[in-house]
Amino acid sequence: MSSQRIFAIVIRNLYMWPRTLERLMGSFGWPFFDLVIWGLTMTFIQKSLSAQFSLMTFILGSLIFWTIVWRVQNDVSVNFLDEAWNKNLINIFSSPLTPGEFLLAMIVLSLVKLCLTVITLTVGAWILYQFNFLKAFGFYIPVLIINLLLFGWAFGFLVNGFILRFGYTVSEFAWALIAFVQPLSSLPSWAQKIGQILPTTYVFEEMRRILFSGQIEWKNLLISFLLNILYLILSLGFFQWMYESAREHGRLVKLN
Repeated sequence: MSSQRIFAIVIRNLYMWPRTLERLMGSFGWPFFDLVIWGLTMTFIQKSLSAQFSLMTFILGSLIFWTIVWRVQNDVSVNFLDEAWNKNLINIFSSPLTPGEFLLAMIVLSLVKLCLTVITLTVGAWILYQFNFLKAFGFYIPVLIINLLLFGWAFGFLVNGFILRFGYTVSEFAWALIAFVQPLSSLPSWAQKIGQILPTTYVFEEMRRILFSGQIEWKNLLISFLLNILYLILSLGFFQWMYESAREHGRLVKLN
């Protein structure tokens, strides 16, 4: 594995990123727009509720945490789609760059962009609504975010595998599919059963527990982590399988 090849892919994408309004809106514009809209809505609703429970704190915390999952998965999948749309996949994978190095470059790239997005949302939430994200969750933040990152990457690799197998007909998966696995613990019982196999369910349950009691149930986060490792291994295996199939049948050249 070559760090130079990985770094080259990261730099190439970072160079293109600020030169496209669509990419900037995805990283800053739409997340900040959600923050403003939901913040204003919850401020209005909060006025009619008991001051002992801050609905706005709950919603803004959830929004920032879910943005982490969504942005990581979206970056991994959309950057892969960009290469396909530009007919550049064959050029990338005919070079010494391996699929593993390419995916690692996507992980690094998603981390760089995510840091800027989260900083923007954290500062915006504090300035607009006096919501201190760091104070609300304290030293629990790293363990919560790690689980969200792992799930976002696993889901992104899964989507990329579908793109290699089915082509552009499933390109909408890069934006829409993640919405179907949002935390399901507060929905009907049938949905809660699905939620039990999703790592994000346990993370958001502990987010609520921190806000309500300042405590955390480490067992739930361990379950989330183990599920994430399982899904990450399966998604990487699925991507490698679809890559080898696409290479064998020539779909890397005629992806459509």
